[in-house]
Amino acid sequence: MKVFLFIIFFTVTVFSQELDNLLKEYESSSKNSLETLNEKMGYVLVYTKEELELMQYNNLADVLKEIPSSNSNINRFGLNTISLSGSKTDVTGFFRLYINDHEVSSIYNQSPSLTWLQMPVSMIDHIEVYYGEGSFTLGNETGIQFIRVYTKSAKKENGNEIKTIHSNKNSNSQSFTHSSILENGWGYLLHFTNNNANSYKDINSQQVENNLDSQYFFLNLSSQRTNIDIGYSKIKKDIYTGYSSDFVPDDGKLKSDNFFIHASSSFLRDNSLKATLSYDINNFAYEEENEQGLFIVPNVDLTNPFLSTNYFKEDLKLEKINASLSKEFKVGKHELFTAISLKDKKYKVKNRESNLDKNIAQYNDYDEEKIYSFMIQEDYELFDNLHLIGNYKIDKYHRAGQDLNDETQSLYRVGAIYLPTDYLGFKSFYTKSYIPPTFYNIDFKDKRLSTINTQKYKYYNIEGVLSLGNSKLNIDYYKVKIDDFAYLTPVGFINIEDQVKTSGIIFDYEYKFDKNNKVKLNYYTSNLNRNYTNSNRGGYLKYMGKYQNIDYFTSLIYKNSYEYLGVDIDDSYNLNLGFTYYHTKNLSFSLKGENLLNKPTASLFSASSFSFSGLNSENISLDDYERKVLFSMRWLF
Repeated sequence: MKVFLFIIFFTVTVFSQELDNLLKEYESSSKNSLETLNEKMGYVLVYTKEELELMQYNNLADVLKEIPSSNSNINRFGLNTISLSGSKTDVTGFFRLYINDHEVSSIYNQSPSLTWLQMPVSMIDHIEVYYGEGSFTLGNETGIQFIRVYTKSAKKENGNEIKTIHSNKNSNSQSFTHSSILENGWGYLLHFTNNNANSYKDINSQQVENNLDSQYFFLNLSSQRTNIDIGYSKIKKDIYTGYSSDFVPDDGKLKSDNFFIHASSSFLRDNSLKATLSYDINNFAYEEENEQGLFIVPNVDLTNPFLSTNYFKEDLKLEKINASLSKEFKVGKHELFTAISLKDKKYKVKNRESNLDKNIAQYNDYDEEKIYSFMIQEDYELFDNLHLIGNYKIDKYHRAGQDLNDETQSLYRVGAIYLPTDYLGFKSFYTKSYIPPTFYNIDFKDKRLSTINTQKYKYYNIEGVLSLGNSKLNIDYYKVKIDDFAYLTPVGFINIEDQVKTSGIIFDYEYKFDKNNKVKLNYYTSNLNRNYTNSNRGGYLKYMGKYQNIDYFTSLIYKNSYEYLGVDIDDSYNLNLGFTYYHTKNLSFSLKGENLLNKPTASLFSASSFSFSGLNSENISLDDYERKVLFSMRWLF
């Protein structure tokens, strides 16, 4: 990593002769996202429409492979999942995923991994990733990282697009987008994608399938004051290693479909009053068979190793209704934002059974939750170049059943944005927030515990931005402390008694050779006061550009090695490159190579079983992705 630091020093030294305004310098490359970008929320990464197309990202998971201070892996069900640096989890509640203004993370476990992490880039206009608490002006969910995906709109597109992708691994994708602006001022955009992905792994001389079929539908209706989003995603896939005690299930299928409708409307002359209403349905069906046994925590009898589950099936339905009303004020040097919201979540078990019990039904009586929230934010312009920002939010939870009590939680954030010169800026924030237990946490808690406590965390960060001519350098330092961390042990969730502490630093550098060619360099490192279960250092080097009717790019994504539970994971070097040839302005052909060095990241997998000697565990590692060549065609008309 000394090479990374040397490149930063050398490039800044050579190209630090021109000075310009921090915002104007990068307005041309970020113009698609400036309307939604919220600098008041702390450290943020932006992927513009231009960059998404130049780099040939196919789905959101491709982008998340390189997000600093996080890890993108494959979980036991063969699904993409993201974790905090240094850790690896099958699901996590620290990340929030939004499509426009609507949060689409799972109602059951708050994880975005089930379907929407695979959403196609062909429906995306730009992406913003916020670090730190974002449940103020960005929505009504708590978390540490907020991924906001903004879809294409009729106002920007107003036409049609067909795109097909084929790979040498027998995977393919087809998408269609149609948009139009009507005479009455309304516009609409319709998108549909179909994906077929085939993959397998050899484990203990046996083949484990991870084939996936998925469909995505999205409709946006918008006018000057009103916006309506309707989204639907559906997947059907193999269960990969599943819950099997030997990593190789005999049979199994996973099905999930997710639907949402989100409507918002602005009022008053200045559109400062905004009302939103949304409705979500998550349906999830799972089935698995394995003669060697299934280790599913709620179904395991810790006192009787003779009772072995070898067949399991469940069918779940979850619903969420969310309504909010917000108002923005401007009084002198004060900019105020205030909002109230109501959220209602319901969890229903339509069917759940095993070979030991044909009617398992609910694991507990926690099946509904109502959340009432009030929030306020103030931005005070102390000087022209110094803004002081404060947030406060209070959430009141009403929960059904005896396994999780009602509670009231509050969170706050204070910070400042300071621009001492036209080319130098600083941002610093301190946040006190929390992550509430989910239906999943309570279902899979350690049976010796009565409940799972709310995780509480403190997050501090300071960021410096230096703009020098065609160069831009960001450095962000963060520190997080978490109390009552919810940790999944082999026998269920527990709250860790000791405080979990992590800190790290992110370097991000960009240099523009001209309007068509630029290089991006990133490096991060983090520390954790626990054993590392995943990479804790990494970075990337990306070059992208244009020449006449050809676009081209190359990227190298690095993740460091680590060792856990006797399994050694090597350094990862994910090399990608490709080019796009424009036969005409509206017809293009692309070729892309992924993981060309065949040194991908790998995930740890642990299988548990019972015997007379007690609880036994076996640990292995599996590569997260393959070496692949993709060919695509895109037609605009």
